[in-house]
Order: sequence, then C-alpha cells, then structure tokens
Amino acid sequence: MLTHPLTLLLVSLTLLLILGVPVSFALVLCSLLVIWVADLPLVVAVQQMFTGINAFTLLALPFFFLAGNVMTDGGISERLVKLAMAMVGHLRGGLAHVNVVVGMFLSGISGSSTADAAAIGSIFCPAMKKRGYDEKFTVCLTACTATMGAVIPPSILMVIYGATAGVSIGALLIGGILPGILMGLSLMVQSHFFALKYDFPREHPRFLGFGAIWEGIKTAAWPLGVPVIIVVGMVGGVFTPTESASIAAVYALFVTLIVFRSLKLRQMTKLFAETTIQFSQVLFCLGGASIFGWLLAYYQVPQIVTDFITAFTRDPIMIMILIVIVNVLLGTFMDALPAILIFVPIIHPLAVAVGIHPVHLGVIVVMTQSFGLLTPPLGMVAMTACAVAGIPMMKIQKLLHIMMIPLLIVIVLCALAPWTVLLLPKLLVPKWL
Repeated sequence: MLTHPLTLLLVSLTLLLILGVPVSFALVLCSLLVIWVADLPLVVAVQQMFTGINAFTLLALPFFFLAGNVMTDGGISERLVKLAMAMVGHLRGGLAHVNVVVGMFLSGISGSSTADAAAIGSIFCPAMKKRGYDEKFTVCLTACTATMGAVIPPSILMVIYGATAGVSIGALLIGGILPGILMGLSLMVQSHFFALKYDFPREHPRFLGFGAIWEGIKTAAWPLGVPVIIVVGMVGGVFTPTESASIAAVYALFVTLIVFRSLKLRQMTKLFAETTIQFSQVLFCLGGASIFGWLLAYYQVPQIVTDFITAFTRDPIMIMILIVIVNVLLGTFMDALPAILIFVPIIHPLAVAVGIHPVHLGVIVVMTQSFGLLTPPLGMVAMTACAVAGIPMMKIQKLLHIMMIPLLIVIVLCALAPWTVLLLPKLLVPKWL
C-alpha cells in the first residue's frame, strides 16, 4: 500500500508533522521522497518551488509586514484608544467595547492576528484588570478580538490565499470588510451581556458627544490612514493591491519617523530584519507547498475529491458547511498558513464545480482559519494573549470556548449568505469578480 506514491506522500507528511518537523520542511521532504520513489525528474522540485514564489502579487507581503511592524512598534495603539473611548466608552462594560473597537482599527493597520493580540493585550489586560474585569474574560476577549486581524484588510492570509488559488486579491480584501465588522459587532453584543451579568463599569457616565469623537479622529487620523489608503486606492483604481502595500509601508514610515517621531532610525535595522524573516518564512512555506500541490495535481487528487463528494451532493450550501467544518478542524492542529497552502488546491476546484464564488470561498476559508487561531492545542492567538497576561492557557479554555460562539455564528452566517462577502466587491470593484 505504501508503495503508491500518493499514499507515501500523505503518510510521510503526517509522520513528519507528528515528529514535530516544521511544516515548510515537512512539505519539501515528503515531496522530494515521492519524486525520488516515483522516478520523476528532481528538477521538477526546483521548477515548482520557483513557480510558487515567482508571483508579482506576493510582493505585497513584505510591505504589509513592514507597515504592520512599523505601526505596532510606533505605539499607535494609544491614539486609537482615545477615539474608541469617545465612541463606546459610555456603554456598560466600556473597556470591553473599547477593546473590540481598537481591535477593529488595528486589524486595518497590521494585517496579523498574532501581532494584534500582543498589541491589544499589552494595553487592555492591565487596564481592564485594574477596572475590576475578570482576568479570564479579559484574555479571552482580547484573543477573540485579535482574530479580526486576518479578515479586515490588509490581511496577510487573504494575499496568500489569492496567490495560491489565483483569485483577485483586491476582491478578497474588500470582501473581508463586512464580515470583519460583523465579527466585531458580535463580540460587542456578547460583551454587553457579560457587562450586565457581572456589572462591569462604564468609562463615562454619558455619551461624550460628536465633538469628543472628532477630537479622537484627529488624534487617530494618521494611523487610520493606512486602511484608507489601501481600500480607497484600490477601489479608485489608483493602484493595485501590491502597489497599495508598498505605499502603505512608506506611509507608515513617514507617520512614525517624521510625524509622531515615535521611532528612531536606529530601530529600522531591527524592523527590517523582522520583516525579512517573516517574509522568508512565508516564501519557504510557499515553495514547499508548490511542490506538494503539484504532486497532488499530478496524481489528480483535486479531481478525485471533487468527483467523490459531488457523487453524494452538489448542493453548494452542504459543500460550504463541509468546508467550514474541515477548516475549523484543521485549525485545531495546524497553523493557518500551511493549512491554506495545502488544502486550498484541493477544495477550490470542488467549490467552483458546485457554483460557489471563488471570492466567497476565499473569505470563508480565511475566517475559519482565523477562528482556528483560538483553538487548542495550537491556538497561536490565544497563546499570545495568555503570554501577555501571564496566565496559563488551560485556565481560560472553558470561557474561551463560550466566547468563540459569536464568531462561529458569524462564520456560518457568512458561509450561508454569500451577499455578506460579495456585496462590497460588487459595489466597489465589480471588474475584479
């Protein structure tokens, strides 16, 4: 049985992952083993790795990484808090609502859920504890809030999905706006019920008025320019998603180095090094996944899976529910990046075959993978929030699973109602659909 190349590919990958081999290396090693056993030319590995990373759209990644790193290290979170406080601080459980709103703002700047968890947690974990909030609630809310970083543009995972599946990155980024807002609103509704039950305090006795909001906007205007540049620039046809990323990075440097002067030139070496490492890790993973994906296509795995499932049902709703379940399960033991790189080449042809729009599928996959960033045993976002707060992850598991329910409801809603994803792309960038 193990002599069949496809079986050998899957078994060797599983064993390498169980042994703790990094996913990037596991993909390359199992692919090279199959190429050698199947007596395929080894040059195929080099060709496919080069093909996988030789995409103009991937140039958006280092610039998005750089913009997020610069803004995060530049200490822009405090400026966003003032605006959020003026908007929702008067509500019962004001700091919880501010946590969510700031998370939505940061999602439009960093593009990374893990970075958002660290930035939000460093501000709100001490502040909410001081105001009498339960520590477990604070950490769970911070972790759930940070998942929006993978959905609201700029999103690193959207760029990777678009490059992997050949879907318009601009349409994916615009398509993630409304679902990301719905995720934030669902967390605010949940926070309201927790606030009523545990009598969390208001930060202001009454609404401060639109004057206070205007003052907050003036304070946060420079940082919020990043998502505005990205979205307005793409919608207006001024530049492509890749060009928008480079402009956002230059803008972030201008704001932190010249306007706020919150960063020094000597810090740039560290930030550029971090960006280079982040991008190189993604590129190596992309290269390994390209060889793996080519072998799956060579042995017709996408076609086999499509034929097998469509033999039972061609109902798009049933297929979408199945895709959501599979991605949620994948998120429990696999990071979002390799999960997308490995499984999107399999599920994308299936979804297209039953009439699911590629942009709708892409946003749902990214949403479910961001949801997986909360689930143990991996749960990178939950682990980051716990590390910032200094509490063990096992302490929050029961409450975390309860607080994840609103996010799951939004995912299911968006999966069953394609208009929630496709409305804005159809209105703003119909030519990209």
